[in-house]
Amino acid sequence: MSIRIRSIEARTVDHPVRSDGAIISSLGRHEASHYATVVVTDADGATGFGEATTAPVWSGETAETARWIIEEFLAPKLVGATFHDPAEALALMDGALHANGFAKAAIDVALWDLVARKRGASVSSLIADREPRAWIPSRVSIGVYPPEETVRLAREFHARGVRTLKFKTGKPGLDDVARLRAVREALGPDPIFTIDANGAYPTADAAVRAVEELLPFDLALVEQPTPRDRIGMLAEVRRRTPVPILVDEAVFTPGHLEQAIEQDAFDVLSIYPGKNGGFTHSLAMARRAQAAGKCCAIGSNLETDLGQAAMICLASSLSAFPTEKYACDLMAALFYDRSATAPPIRWRDGGVEAPTGSGFGVVPAEGPYRD
Repeated sequence: MSIRIRSIEARTVDHPVRSDGAIISSLGRHEASHYATVVVTDADGATGFGEATTAPVWSGETAETARWIIEEFLAPKLVGATFHDPAEALALMDGALHANGFAKAAIDVALWDLVARKRGASVSSLIADREPRAWIPSRVSIGVYPPEETVRLAREFHARGVRTLKFKTGKPGLDDVARLRAVREALGPDPIFTIDANGAYPTADAAVRAVEELLPFDLALVEQPTPRDRIGMLAEVRRRTPVPILVDEAVFTPGHLEQAIEQDAFDVLSIYPGKNGGFTHSLAMARRAQAAGKCCAIGSNLETDLGQAAMICLASSLSAFPTEKYACDLMAALFYDRSATAPPIRWRDGGVEAPTGSGFGVVPAEGPYRD
């Protein structure tokens, strides 16, 4: 099936985020989700939807720069062209524009959505290598708060059914040992503990020391302890610590993944379309990681349900994601007061139900999607 693109539109949208318990990490505080929503329409009038979950500190993009790049730079190269699949369009975008992965991903996701809708199929049915999971457990982030607030948030999320808690760590002035000890004493052995330093530890020695201090609290994963541009340092930390390493900031692209595999720097790969520059890349990277003997888990830039739908599709459909062992960062229901999609993605028992229906199974809710 060929696709002739008629139009590509992008809108900036503000999604109110809870201020009580907002995610605070070594990179700062996630106070607002100012994103871009993308609609791609083909010559037959079929549509697909995507979301650019921009954050300057993360990818160097804002909603405004993504919108400009999409409408003024990428759209003129794509509109009027015919493609046999989304990968062809993404290759054109990658060849024309360095970086700007979240902008390119929004278009790529929208194209996958469009193609599947035209076929009357789900994207999952196009990519699955196993019986798709109907429900995915969520891993929920707890910001770098003092012990009392950390315990309060852990209790709240645990009461909502969450079994895997991800503690942001590495912010100077706060005692991570005291924080995790307080939660373990309050909730007992049931919650699975993971930590995410967002690259806060400047040396391998500092990272190893931080991990060793937290070992008594039974860590299941250590996420990105070292700076994003230090793959060799991450590999050293992996060799020196007994806890599996989840690589995030250090692997955005397929090229980064090859470097990380070559240096055996990780156990689990954090994947999501925005960071990877497209659903097409996420799919290929998950398969490549699995072929190298690694596994995957979904990461997050606090996507709304619109962005989460594509992430859930990957985790549900691919055997590279052992969701029974490693939960996924699918937490929109806990941080947004209302869903950005119709229908909303259903939260149940500490996780999310995979949307059904054609495409990624959701469309933007009309109300919030306005200029």
